[in-house]
Amino acid sequence: MKNKITTIILAGVSVMATLTSCSDQFLQDKRDYSVFAPADIFSDPNQANAVFARVYVDLLGRYNSPLCGSDVLMRQAQNPNMGGQFSYFSDEYGFGTPTGQQQDYSGRYRKQVKAGNHMGNPVYWNDPRDGGANYNGITRYTLYPHVYMINNYIAQIDQYGPDYPQDDPRFWDKLKGQAIFLRAWLYFDAIRLLGGVPWYSTGMDDLPELTDKSDRWDIAYCIDKICTDFEEAATLLPDKWGSEDMGRFTSVAAKAMVSRVRLYAASPIFNASWDNTGSTRWQAALDAGLAAETAANTAGYGTNVNSIDTWDQAFYTFAAGAFNPEAIILIPKNGNSSFASSYSNAWEALIRPQVIDANGAGLPAPKQMIDAFPLADGKRAVDLDGSPVNGYDPVKFYRNRDPRFYRTFAFSGCEWASTRIWLYAYKYGSQYRYTDGTTGDGGAMKKSKAIVWKMSDKNVAKGSETYAGTDIMEYRYAEILLNIAEAYAAKGDVNNCMNYLKKIRARVGIPAADNYGLGATFASKYAAIEACLHERKIELAYEGKRSWDLRRWLLFDGGAGFDPGLAGADGNGKYNPDQAWGQGWKIYDGKDGRPNYTKADNIVTRLGYSFPLNGYKHTGEIWGYQLSTAQESESDPLESNADKRAVPAITRDMSDANRNAAFDKLDAFYTNAGLVTEDPVGGTMGFKYGMDSGSANNDRDYLFSFRGWYYVYPLHYDFYNPTKGNDWLKQNAGWMYVNANGNATDTSIQDGDYYYCQPE
Repeated sequence: MKNKITTIILAGVSVMATLTSCSDQFLQDKRDYSVFAPADIFSDPNQANAVFARVYVDLLGRYNSPLCGSDVLMRQAQNPNMGGQFSYFSDEYGFGTPTGQQQDYSGRYRKQVKAGNHMGNPVYWNDPRDGGANYNGITRYTLYPHVYMINNYIAQIDQYGPDYPQDDPRFWDKLKGQAIFLRAWLYFDAIRLLGGVPWYSTGMDDLPELTDKSDRWDIAYCIDKICTDFEEAATLLPDKWGSEDMGRFTSVAAKAMVSRVRLYAASPIFNASWDNTGSTRWQAALDAGLAAETAANTAGYGTNVNSIDTWDQAFYTFAAGAFNPEAIILIPKNGNSSFASSYSNAWEALIRPQVIDANGAGLPAPKQMIDAFPLADGKRAVDLDGSPVNGYDPVKFYRNRDPRFYRTFAFSGCEWASTRIWLYAYKYGSQYRYTDGTTGDGGAMKKSKAIVWKMSDKNVAKGSETYAGTDIMEYRYAEILLNIAEAYAAKGDVNNCMNYLKKIRARVGIPAADNYGLGATFASKYAAIEACLHERKIELAYEGKRSWDLRRWLLFDGGAGFDPGLAGADGNGKYNPDQAWGQGWKIYDGKDGRPNYTKADNIVTRLGYSFPLNGYKHTGEIWGYQLSTAQESESDPLESNADKRAVPAITRDMSDANRNAAFDKLDAFYTNAGLVTEDPVGGTMGFKYGMDSGSANNDRDYLFSFRGWYYVYPLHYDFYNPTKGNDWLKQNAGWMYVNANGNATDTSIQDGDYYYCQPE
């Protein structure tokens, strides 16, 4: 592999027109640079700049909404309708109706331990060496081809780059800094999905020969290399860019990424010493977080959010090219339909209900997510076991809530894009209808009394949802504060943990009394850690971060194992979650310095939860009207109801007094119309309308069953085909080297011997 890539640009890149009004202007390449020699490209700063814009486009341009990433960096496709591999791996939304391989995650017993059958499009380090298509049809978005391209880009700058342009003496350093940043991000993305890589290439001269058989580096080594890259990038990059380059990586972003990487490395998924307050990895995470905070504060980040209104507006009100102090990493988007939709922000198209967008469906929020948001004074609405506390009324769920609640969820009576929305079901014939604009019996399936409203840009016109130009904050200032709080908690410094959580809450207007609702102190470091994870769940809700938190803290099973196949699964795929917990393969097995976690003692139990996410079923509670009585007309029977018409429009930015007055009217409508709160599963409507159920009998009881081996994905079994030349690579622990299915009781055949979870 010593042969160097002689050009940086992918052949045949199409030309994109320049639109000076677009927020992603710097991403727009002007012509096909594959016909140029390196000396031509790197003798002209403008051409070199445009060439690297192509790299940005290839790796960032396809990130088209917070939950629907499709490129190599943003694999957080958690939207059930998009079929991404994280579709069902969070408590933020329901399963939908799983199909194909996704059924393996949802409680149906199909013991699939084949390395590669776990998701439709696994991502690998390199293209196959036989010249054919990549495994499972993947032909792009692999790690090393992009690393080669980036390393060559840096080498070409060093070889051909002229003296610094007089008007920008740091021009070439800034280009190199962006390239190094992107390389580090690619490697981080690879290791958190696949574990350690065979080598960490930083130049064109350190590539192995074809006959080399490099071992996979351990996680600690890879983390250090990634952080070294980000730290070097920080020395080369500015802390912010001008309007035409807004969205390029900055020194502040590089330091913030060190914080994110160090936190991930200190978490239980990689750190078998996570429960040691003297852990060097937690100290490194804390140091990185504090350094990122200092850099951000010095550069003027974090200054605009001082109320719930400014918190909300940070997601959508900054004009193209304007500096957004909340945005540490910004993904610029354009709103011009002449561009491919992947360069626009499709978030509005995903979350707007059909009554607003003819092609929309809304994103229903599970009851558990609705209940998770604190009350107005910052106190919990439900306890760790889900029981209401502190006077919370789940029926009137919209009353007296955390200010972020009203910017995150829409519900009956809310005005969205100049349209009132109503969310309740009624019966017509033998079927049910729903009032969110969907038609037919299917319109009432998998619904909720609230839908996601967060990050909605009211300036996106109806009909323009698919091509919205709203920029996306992939990393924002609040995450830095949350990272610091978590590191303090894990180190046992509960007071400083409390101080940083208070900063988060003060920014959104929660009253300061009783430490912003957090209480006098945390009873233990475990309580502090749980409080940090809960605050992340609220503050970063629906921003594509929750599934990563669940994975890095092993909250699906607590590290104790979970296998429904060993818990009496019946013919319909049902199983007993209590029996499944503590069964099957697990990473925390008591070997090589790792603790031996059991059902009674594991990460989940130490943090105070009554149960892991596995065995969990999303509850899609909905409002219903006369659900046992068929209406004579298919149209909404309450369309002309006087109490309904009396409810004022509930907007995101209305005052508390006006909101409460509107809630009084909404209460009256609910009571006087005889509405009820219904869980379709086991209720009047029936299981097929439930959030985590399907129409068939064997689809009626989907539950989370995320097995321990899925925390880090395997190498595909084809890698061990001698014709592919990779049979010497170690397989991840918990996965098999061969293309075979195991039986229900023998976990010893899951014989991979690369352990990503290591003690310090």
